[in-house]
Formats: sequence, structure tokens, C-alpha cells
Amino acid sequence: MMVARALRAGPGAARALRGAGTGQVEIVLDGGGGYASLGHDRWVLLSHPRAQHGPLSLHVASLGPLAAGMPARVMDGRLEIGDRRIALAGVRVVGRRRMRAPRVGPPVCEPCRAELRAGVERLARGDVAAAVDLLAGRGEGLTPAGDDVLAGYAGWMSTTASSVRVAEAAADRTTGLSLAYLRCAERGELPAAADALIAALGRRDAAAAARSARALAGWGATSGRALIVGMDAAARRCRARPAPAPRSGPAVPSPRR
Repeated sequence: MMVARALRAGPGAARALRGAGTGQVEIVLDGGGGYASLGHDRWVLLSHPRAQHGPLSLHVASLGPLAAGMPARVMDGRLEIGDRRIALAGVRVVGRRRMRAPRVGPPVCEPCRAELRAGVERLARGDVAAAVDLLAGRGEGLTPAGDDVLAGYAGWMSTTASSVRVAEAAADRTTGLSLAYLRCAERGELPAAADALIAALGRRDAAAAARSARALAGWGATSGRALIVGMDAAARRCRARPAPAPRSGPAVPSPRR
């Protein structure tokens, strides 16, 4: 049996690798790596060390080629994929950054596609239930672009005091892989490039924000660009909300005459 070593994991992958589980490689990616399922709601993106990092990523040294249908099993601190064993001991979990939502939104890479526009505008107005109806499971991509828009929105809103839940409402409209990413986004877990983008916007560093937006646009064939659209909708929603009214202090009794 070939032996490889896991280097770092996203928080969603770390949760999926807890305890025993069995499944198979479901999707093989063109650039190498692929997605393995390990049971209900347990997905891992097997990636090479230099691949972009996301919440479901497990970066593996000497990963080797994958094939759809390869059996997958996790147990006793190791992940077995076909004829190779991936040691999980000492893997570094790279989680979300704790950040506040910036006052400005991300630079949008391209106009929103017409089929998603109505749902995006519902998000910008804060009508999340209607937006899920219009977006979940719709659009192109391995994870449908509409789901990625919802993930970008949920991930951005998690940095505010108004986190949102979208996965449960989308459960009967989309794929298990998309749901795994939506559940991560609800926790504020987005691709590393999205975290970098939010941080750069918070610092008002336009050059760094542009670099991070370009990097995020390269996440998947369509996912990164759709994530940015959802993040922009969340930023617009935050700007449109009225500022909370100042809290009044305790009433001061009138002086006695």
C-alpha cells in the first residue's frame, strides 16, 4: 500500500475526518485531486500541496492520481483511498479568521448572470427565503453558481451580528457537495482567498483586495466568481440597513421642587 501524508485541512474536512466512515471518490478534478464522500454530509476535497485552500480541503503530499469510484475509508488516524494510505496524525487545521465585515464590498469580476439576478437582488434586500427559492441548485458549475452566491452571502454575513442560515432551506434543491459548502459558509468558513479579500477590504487596501479577488475568481471553474457576487450582495445589504438607534440611558427623575 502506498503511503502519503496529510499536511493541512480545512475545518469542514477536519469535521468529516472525525470518527470512522466509508465512501468513495465521487468527483475527479481536471487539475488533479478530487472530492471523496465518507458518509452522510461528510465531504473532503483531496488536494495537492500548492492548490488553493478551502474549507473542505485536505492537502496531501504525494497524493497521486485519483479515479472516480475509488473506495475511501477513514479510521484509526488514517484515510485510505484506493491502494494508498494517507496519515492524518499532525495535520494542521487551517480555519476561519475572526473578522468584522468591511464597510465596502468586493470588486465584482463580472456582471451577474441573468438567471441569478433576481435572487441576488433579493439577497441584497435581506429576503433570504425568497433568494434561496430563486438560487438554490441553479446555474452552471460543479457546485451550482446559485449555491455559491448563497455561500458568499452567508460567509460575509457571518462577520456581522446577522448570520444567516441557508443550507437547510436548500437541502431538497441541490447536491450534497453544495450543501457541505453551504454549511461551512454559515460558520464563516470560506476559501482562503475570500478570507484574504475580506481582510484587505477591512484594511482599505485596494491593491491587496484586487489581488485577492483575482485569486478567488480562480477558485473552481465558476465558484469563486459567484462567491464574490454573493459577498457583494451581503455588503450592499449591510450598507442599506439603518444604523441601530442609540440606547437611551436610565430615566433621570425630575428634581423635587
